[in-house]
Amino acid sequence: MKEQDVKYLAGLIDADGYFGFEFHSSNKVYLIFKLCAAHSIDKHRYVASLPELTTFGSVCTKKRKNPNWSPIDYWSITKRRDLEMFIPRIVKHLVIKGKHAQRLFDKWREYRGVTLTDLEVEQLKAYSKASRLDAGPLKPKKHPSWAWVAGYLDGDGSYIFSHPPSHKNPRMLIQATAHKNDRVSLDLLNKAFGGRVETRGKNSPHILDWRHNLGKREKSFAIKFLQKVVKHSKLKKHKIETMLAYIHSNYTDLHRLSEVSSTE
Repeated sequence: MKEQDVKYLAGLIDADGYFGFEFHSSNKVYLIFKLCAAHSIDKHRYVASLPELTTFGSVCTKKRKNPNWSPIDYWSITKRRDLEMFIPRIVKHLVIKGKHAQRLFDKWREYRGVTLTDLEVEQLKAYSKASRLDAGPLKPKKHPSWAWVAGYLDGDGSYIFSHPPSHKNPRMLIQATAHKNDRVSLDLLNKAFGGRVETRGKNSPHILDWRHNLGKREKSFAIKFLQKVVKHSKLKKHKIETMLAYIHSNYTDLHRLSEVSSTE
């Protein structure tokens, strides 16, 4: 994979990926990685194509209990060779799960093949749980790459575009959602692009949202931002293209008219 594709995948993993331990009856520790996506979001089955694109892992598709819910593809990597090659390549681009993935990778290499006591198994389970609570990249990041932004928003982002009859102009904004323990991702987006980070309020104080308006007043930002992420997006490209088409056909023409009138 090209480096930009790896960065995109890192963003998607920060949103929907999982690193953890499994213990078989032999009391040996196994490192596993999983990434999932519902068919309703991943319409072109990008996640299903990852074993071929990366040469790592396998995919299984699971139906859900509710027949109205879309099936989910799970990409899993469990083989030692694959993990040894994949994690060092991806971990440097992770913003939320970088430290966690590296810690589990190091601990797995330390105890791999060792028959553990029941106490050691429980200690490793507790270690993994505590590690996940300490979110962050391996090294502080000054600015996110556009590929990572596209991947993260494909997972935990929303491109909101609605036009209620009572409103003259449509409601357009970009939003990303994270648990308060993972706010490092939202803070990075806020630092790079502005906007605001807010809690969901009293009912969900542990959930945070980063939002940035993409309306008429922010047309310059909206065009630049959407044009950058659409180049990398795999899951939500059509929605981004729809928003860009509306902006170009409406806001851009209004902007040109105002420039003409100001010079007359």
